[in-house]
Amino acid sequence: MRTAQWSEPVSVLDRIIAVLEAVRESHGSTTITQIARATGIPKSTVSRLVADLVRQRYLSRTDDGVGIGLRLFELGARTSTPRRLTVAALPVLAELFNATGEHLNVAVRDGRDMLSVISVRGRLRPAPSRAGVRVPSATTALGKAVLAFTTEESVLRRITTGLDPRARHALERELAEVRTSSVAIDRCQTFPGVVGVASPILSPEHQPVAAISVAGPVADMDAERMVPLVRRAALALTHRLALQVA
Repeated sequence: MRTAQWSEPVSVLDRIIAVLEAVRESHGSTTITQIARATGIPKSTVSRLVADLVRQRYLSRTDDGVGIGLRLFELGARTSTPRRLTVAALPVLAELFNATGEHLNVAVRDGRDMLSVISVRGRLRPAPSRAGVRVPSATTALGKAVLAFTTEESVLRRITTGLDPRARHALERELAEVRTSSVAIDRCQTFPGVVGVASPILSPEHQPVAAISVAGPVADMDAERMVPLVRRAALALTHRLALQVA
């Protein structure tokens, strides 16, 4: 990490890049003080830049400070997907597509939404989502598969804020069922006429990394037949990611 002498004229872009690099090199999350120390930028300037970057979702707030956000990936998602997830997912998606012929997605949670990172087009025209598109966590099968295994209470509170009591209780019951079955279903809640079935992809610590889903037309897609196929695909992808880490 380069350290600049910020008493000299330096562009705002240089400072933003330095802040992002400092957060990236923290391998998780870091604090304003630590960023200022690593970059040589005055703490007050770092605080202002971080606030702007969080607002634009290039950084995200964490329990320990700030971490890298998903905005940069979202902007480039149509041409570049996270390599580790992509490499692990491609053979799993190929097998799942051969078994179903339906629209497939792998998505990660970002705030209140799910962000699609890999998409395989199936019978649905037009496709309900594609790489780089955001869908709501509270209604989609992808979102519910991830939320069911999310242990951060603050995340769940953000998702349920604004829901009326009946909808909130219904979602909580559904998430409890997903924790038991490892499968979530969206019966036309998000896209009219489209049924989605999803299962979570978990880390070795049993935390949700992403979710994989199958989506098809309500008129002739057998959701129950998809359940074991999607669950098996999620388990296969979970194992493949774990092998990459090992």
